[in-house]
Amino acid sequence: MYGDSQELRKLLNISLKHLPFDEILELIDNAYGKPWDTVFKELDKPCKTGSIGQVHFGKLENGTDIAVKVQYPEIAAAIEADMNFMGWLLNVGPLSNWGFNIGSYQDILRHNFSQELDYQFEARHQESYRRKACQLKRIVIPEVLSDLTQPTVLVQKKEEGFSLDKAETMMPDQKQAMGQLLIQHYFHMLFRFGFVHSDPHPANFAFRQYKKNYFVLIIYDFGSVLEVSSEFRLTLLRIILALRERENLDPFSCLTVLGFDPKKLKDFRLTLPSLMSVLFEPFLIEAPYNVNDWRMKERFDQIAGDMKWWFRSSVPPQMIFLMRTFHGLATMLNRLDASLSWKLTMDNLLSDIYPQAQALILPEVDQGLQAPAFDYIARYLKVNVVNTNGSKISITMPGRCANDIEGEMEESIIESISKHNINLMSIQDKARKSGFVPQTLFEVQDEERRIKVWLE
Repeated sequence: MYGDSQELRKLLNISLKHLPFDEILELIDNAYGKPWDTVFKELDKPCKTGSIGQVHFGKLENGTDIAVKVQYPEIAAAIEADMNFMGWLLNVGPLSNWGFNIGSYQDILRHNFSQELDYQFEARHQESYRRKACQLKRIVIPEVLSDLTQPTVLVQKKEEGFSLDKAETMMPDQKQAMGQLLIQHYFHMLFRFGFVHSDPHPANFAFRQYKKNYFVLIIYDFGSVLEVSSEFRLTLLRIILALRERENLDPFSCLTVLGFDPKKLKDFRLTLPSLMSVLFEPFLIEAPYNVNDWRMKERFDQIAGDMKWWFRSSVPPQMIFLMRTFHGLATMLNRLDASLSWKLTMDNLLSDIYPQAQALILPEVDQGLQAPAFDYIARYLKVNVVNTNGSKISITMPGRCANDIEGEMEESIIESISKHNINLMSIQDKARKSGFVPQTLFEVQDEERRIKVWLE
């Protein structure tokens, strides 16, 4: 929700065009208090434009290839004016009716922008990020030249690769390899360090190829980096592990630790386990997972119903940056058509810190009424068919398949069910609204067979 500066500016009709080269040179002169050619040996006229500045390539006297990012003048005042307008706009809109703390969202966005507008702050973030990310093989973060960086001019070593547009045109196994780099990077930084790149615009990522299926991931622009506490990142990990094993762990306490409003969560206590299983689904499945199958918004809205905005209003403001991060990741994986096992990737990268997450003691939260734990969710969708000739068919599927019972059954079984005027869509809706608790969904019997379908 309005977490991406580029999306925000599009919403507020901010139009930023690249500056003429002579104006850029003048801005550099002013930033250093001396002519630009006393700082750089050369600077190329062609540029790449960004949200708050533009990048020109060049060289230092010692021959080092560099990228120089120059901030647009008066951009800070423009953003502040439009932030104020956004606050007014949202306060008179429907969001305020659902209890959104508009001021808190404005504050965190304004704080994010203030950091993004200080290139020296960005440089420190980038160097810290580089030290952590480069612990992973095949991750490249451009090295900042801190002695040359000013508040409005950022100088870094040039690191170039090809864009996501080109990556989309490559062979399936190559796209799989590049998608794997993306999720490895995000999991490593979020769950191990609580420090994650939160501006997932495709232009901020590039790839470099060395062999047929050997790539490196290059990451740019560290103006927006989300930092979360150790407790926050370990709680996220604890939730994922508990959902995998259907542990007796209170989701209410988990979300409260993450900063959710417990007063608003009370209305969702019966469906919290199933809501969270949808939100975290890619992390739970061992098989290769295509994000197109996620359908998170659709499935979330089906469970939450008319109260969906009440749940969203319980979300802490900083979560918008994490939400847009994973939305951006899913978008890039979708463009690559990459089906990957998030679960196995996590196990390979992070199993050494699982004990820390599992040892985390969560505070008890007084809910008035006891909320069900993660073991409340059914593990399996089971189908049992007994034919009149004595033959039997038993099918066991993951519980999430209850979202599409009709799509998971053989045509002959569907035909038998249809004779009894059973509405499978209503059955699916009932399962969702119950939070996918263990239950018999339906039983039918005719002259050919007896069918039982249940959640276990």
